[in-house]
Amino acid sequence: MIASSFLSSSAFQAVIAGLVLVTAFVVGWLLFGTAMRAKQDKVMAARMASITGTQQAGVSGTDKTAGGWIPESASSFGARFARSSGFSDRLDRELEAAGVTMRSGEFVVTSVVASVIGAVVGAAVLQSLILGLVVAGVAGVAPTVILRMALKRREEKLREQLPDVLTILASSLRAGHSFLQALDTVAKEIAQPAASEFQRVVAEVRLGRPVDDALSALAERVGSTDFRWAVMAVNIQREVGGNLAEILDTVADTLRERATMRRQVRVLTAEGRLSAWVLGLMPFAIGLYMFAVNPEYIGLLFSTRLGLIMLIVAACLLIVGVYWMKKVVDIDV
Repeated sequence: MIASSFLSSSAFQAVIAGLVLVTAFVVGWLLFGTAMRAKQDKVMAARMASITGTQQAGVSGTDKTAGGWIPESASSFGARFARSSGFSDRLDRELEAAGVTMRSGEFVVTSVVASVIGAVVGAAVLQSLILGLVVAGVAGVAPTVILRMALKRREEKLREQLPDVLTILASSLRAGHSFLQALDTVAKEIAQPAASEFQRVVAEVRLGRPVDDALSALAERVGSTDFRWAVMAVNIQREVGGNLAEILDTVADTLRERATMRRQVRVLTAEGRLSAWVLGLMPFAIGLYMFAVNPEYIGLLFSTRLGLIMLIVAACLLIVGVYWMKKVVDIDV
C-alpha cells in the first residue's frame, strides 16, 4: 500500500526528524523564557504580602512562577488567539477558579506544544500517520481535561471546607471581632485552598473594595452553589441586621447535612458511573488495538461509504448513551 511504503521510506523518517528538532527547539525556547516572568511574579507577591501582612500574596496558595516557563512573546500570541476566538475571558476565569497560575495565552501555548509532542511521539512509536494524529488530538485535549478535573476537585474541596469556614466566622463574631477581623481569622486558621481565597478577600477589602462585592466575587470565582447561598445569606444579614453568628451556624449545619446526603448518593451511584466510563472508553480502546494489530481490517470503516456511515451512527449512539448514563447517575442534592 502507498501508506505503508511511505511510512517505511526515508522521507517519512526525515519528516519525523524534522518534527523532533522543531519540538526540541520550541521546548528549549519555552524553558529558557523564565527570568522576566519570575521577576514580575516576585515583585507582585512582595507588594501583596506587604498589604495582607502575610507571606503569601493573597491570590493563590501555589507557586506563582509555575507558569513562568513560557516566554512573554509566546503567551501574548496565545492570548491574542484566545481573544480572537472568543474564549479568552472564560478560560481566564476557569484558570483562576482552578487555582492554576497560568494565563489563557500560556494555556493555549501549552496545548499546542502538547499536541505537537503527541504527534511526534505517536507517529514515531506507532508508525502510523492516523494514529499519530489521534495521539496528537488526545495530547492537545489533555490540558483542558486536566483543567476540568482541577476545577471540579478544587470546587469539591472548597465546598467541604465551607461549613468549617462559617463556624470559624461565627466563633470570631461571638468573640467580639469585626466582620473583617473574622475574615482575617478564617484566612489564618483554615487550610488550603480556602485560605488563599479568603486572603484575597481580605486584601481586596483592605484595598478599598466593599465587603459585599468581595464576597460576591469570591462566590463567582469558586463557582459553587453552596458558596453562593452562604454569601447571599451573609450579605442579606449584614444589610438588614440581626444575629449574624446564629445565621452562620444554621447555614453551616444545613451544609453539613447536604454534604452527608451528597456522599451517600455518590456511594449509591458509583457502579453506574464506573459503567459509563467503561462503556464510553471501550470503543476507542478496541479501535486503537485493531489499528495496531490489523489496520487493513478496520481501515474499511474509513475507506468505504458504508464504513463512514457506520462510524457516524456509532458516534451519535455513543454520545447519546454516555449522556443518558450521566443523567441517570447525576442526582442533584
